Amino acid sequence: MIFSQSHGLYFHDRPHLRNRQILTLPIGLFRPGDVAEYDLLNRGLWHNVTVGQAADAVCKPTPQPHYFDFMSGLDNGTHRGSSVVEGTACEVWTALLPDGTRTEACIAEDGVPRELNSTANLLIGHITAAFKGKTSMRLKNVRVGALGDETFAQTTACASNYPTPPCSDPGSSQVTTLNLYRIRSAKEPDEIQNRNSGDALGDMAFLCGETAGQMYNGSVITHWRLTANTSWGQYAYCVYVDGENTCLGGTDRLVGRESGFGLGSGPLQGQCSENADCGSWFSLPAAGQCRPGETVGTSGCTWGGAVALRSIAASCLFEQRLLAASCEREFGKAPFARSAAILEAALASSDPDKGGCPDAFTTLEQTGQLLVV
Repeated sequence: MIFSQSHGLYFHDRPHLRNRQILTLPIGLFRPGDVAEYDLLNRGLWHNVTVGQAADAVCKPTPQPHYFDFMSGLDNGTHRGSSVVEGTACEVWTALLPDGTRTEACIAEDGVPRELNSTANLLIGHITAAFKGKTSMRLKNVRVGALGDETFAQTTACASNYPTPPCSDPGSSQVTTLNLYRIRSAKEPDEIQNRNSGDALGDMAFLCGETAGQMYNGSVITHWRLTANTSWGQYAYCVYVDGENTCLGGTDRLVGRESGFGLGSGPLQGQCSENADCGSWFSLPAAGQCRPGETVGTSGCTWGGAVALRSIAASCLFEQRLLAASCEREFGKAPFARSAAILEAALASSDPDKGGCPDAFTTLEQTGQLLVV
């Protein structure tokens, strides 16, 4: 499905507008045998994502503008012919939804697809951008029949433990300085509120992916420095919706934290851990941002003083600094300390003798100006 070799269960109840996916995703990036567990529940206009299992499960509720499932639109689709999937005859149908989602499914005589390909963008955390494109799935061991309400019951994490408690008293004066890195479009403004970012180790989850050089070609990486309260809430999914960035599934005004892909050794996806193995991801809600000149804690603000220090072209990391080769050497052996050091050096200086990369030119769409940031 999303990652190669992933597997799981899919439950579908269109008459009652509900569906559920329970997925096990092998992610051997940090350590051989690592898996991420996801439970994605759609009920009407609600999309609840539960990451992890048992006591380590974290709920991320994310409202959606309309009900969606992988078969949306196919009832009014276009017939494209016949095919056979693993010995089962099926009819190929395609559909295009108003939001641009494209779906192709091979539907068997019982009305259930045996193969389905979609461009739908699944919302699964800081990694949303990695899923833009085709999502492919094959359905096996199909059963047709009534599904009870228990099949679509909320997880314990969503029913009784959202949001997770902060790591310390949000009213405390404990603060820290964060050096964060954000991969973005060159046309996007230099802003970090209502956005996700990571420390150097945390961003290796993206930059050390097998196709990262191709995926981030044309992107810009910005080094930010800011001050944050260390109460840490649960990590939110920050996405661009209806013309603005918004963070979903976090803890109110608190800076959210989790380990890369939630695969660090710490509990609760790394919310209250140092995450020295897989690095940390952070979500920075605009509601918690301090006003200019305010110290963290003023009027309950949880982070502030953010400065964009430098931006570089992501291509420099791969073409000049040879990051991919370093990632390959460290693959499956977290932490990616040498690879993270390459990222830090590339943004610390423009001097190639010090491992630096040139400043990136960034087009600011809202002003029409070409600036070096």
